[in-house]
Amino acid sequence: MSAKPKTSSDFLFYGVKEAEQYESVLGVKPKTFEDLFNDVIDADKCTFCGGCFASCPFSVIGFENELPKLVGPCYECQICWYTCPRTVYDYDEMDKAVFGRVRNEDERLGVYTAVYAAKSKIKEVSGVAQDGGIATTLLMYLLDKGLVDSVVASKRNVDVWRPWRRDYETKGDIWRPWPNVVFDSSQLVGASGTKYSTSPVTIGLRYAVEDCASSRVGVVGVPCEVQTVRKMQYVDKACSKLGSHVKFVVGLFCMESFWYKDLVKFVASKGIDMNNVKKFAITKGKFIAYAEDKEVISVPLDEIKAHVRGGCHICKDFTAEHADISVGSVGSPDGWSTVMVRTKVGEELFKGACEADYIEFKPIEEVKPGLKSVLKLSDGKKEHAKTK
Repeated sequence: MSAKPKTSSDFLFYGVKEAEQYESVLGVKPKTFEDLFNDVIDADKCTFCGGCFASCPFSVIGFENELPKLVGPCYECQICWYTCPRTVYDYDEMDKAVFGRVRNEDERLGVYTAVYAAKSKIKEVSGVAQDGGIATTLLMYLLDKGLVDSVVASKRNVDVWRPWRRDYETKGDIWRPWPNVVFDSSQLVGASGTKYSTSPVTIGLRYAVEDCASSRVGVVGVPCEVQTVRKMQYVDKACSKLGSHVKFVVGLFCMESFWYKDLVKFVASKGIDMNNVKKFAITKGKFIAYAEDKEVISVPLDEIKAHVRGGCHICKDFTAEHADISVGSVGSPDGWSTVMVRTKVGEELFKGACEADYIEFKPIEEVKPGLKSVLKLSDGKKEHAKTK
C-alpha cells in the first residue's frame, strides 16, 4: 500500500488487509454485509432494487427468493450498505444534490417545475402501453437521438444474461420482471406496462456499464430504485463507479410492490393461470387482472395487501421525488400519463421529445382528476410510512 488511507472511501481501492485496518485507522467499525443483513434484509425492509448486488466490487452478493445473500467472503468495503436506499436516505441532502435546494413545506410532491397530462404519439407504443406510454417513449427518444448509449428497462420473462444469474432463475416465469439493457428503441416496446413485482434495475445498470461499455445510461425505475441510483451518484462511499454513468433518471409512480411468488399463488387461487394474464392494473381501490381483453380478477386491494413487500410499508415516496422526470397514471384520464418535470435535465428531455413529435401533452390543470388525486395518494403513503 503506497499511502495510508485517510477516509473511509480510500479503502475502496485497497485490498482485504487494508480494509481490515478501517476500525483502527478511523476508529469506526466498517459497515459490512452482516450490517446490511441485520439492518435491512432480516428487518424486512429490502426492496429488491439490486443495489447491493450491482455495487459489490467482489461479486460476492447473490440472490435467493427475491432477497440478497452472501455467496462469498465479505471484504468490508462498505459499498453495499451505503448504496442501499433502506439504510440511510436523507431527503434534504438529496434535494440539495439533485435540485440545488431543499423543498419547501408546501412542495408535498417534492421539487418540480411543471406537471402535464401526456400520451405517446408513437403508434407501436400507444397500442401496448399501460397508460400514456410516456416512460417508454422518453427512453425511445433518448436512444433515437443518441443522447445515451443504452437504457435500462424492465421486461417480463427475459432470458437473463448468465453471468448475473447466480441461483436466481427467471426463465419460465412469464410475469417476473428483470432488468434489460436496450440499445435500439425498437426493443423497448416489449418493456411497456406495469409489472407490480420489483425488478432489480441496478443489476442492469452494472451490466450496461461493465459488460456493454455504456458510458451514458438512461434508467427507469420505481422510487426505491431511483433512490439507489441517486445514492450511487451523490453519496460518499456508495457505488459512484456506476452512478457516474447515469445521465437520465425516469421515475415511475409506485404505491407498493408484491412478492412475485406470492402474486403467482394469489392469481392461481382465483383459478387463473398466470401465463394467460395479459395485463395487471390497480385502480379505484381494486387489483385487476386481464386475460383475452376482459377482467378475470377484480378484488379490493385489501385482499392482496398481505403480499406486499415489507420494504414498501416504510417507503414514503409515491412519485419518485428525486427523478429527472416522474411518470404515472394517477391524475390523468385513461390513456394518458401524468408527467412531473423536476430537473433541468428532465425539462430538456421532455421538451425535446415533444418538439420531435414523440409526445402529445396538455397542462395537468386541463384534465381530471388532476393533481389533487396525486397529492391524496402521496400524502397517504407518507402517513402510512410514519406508522411503521
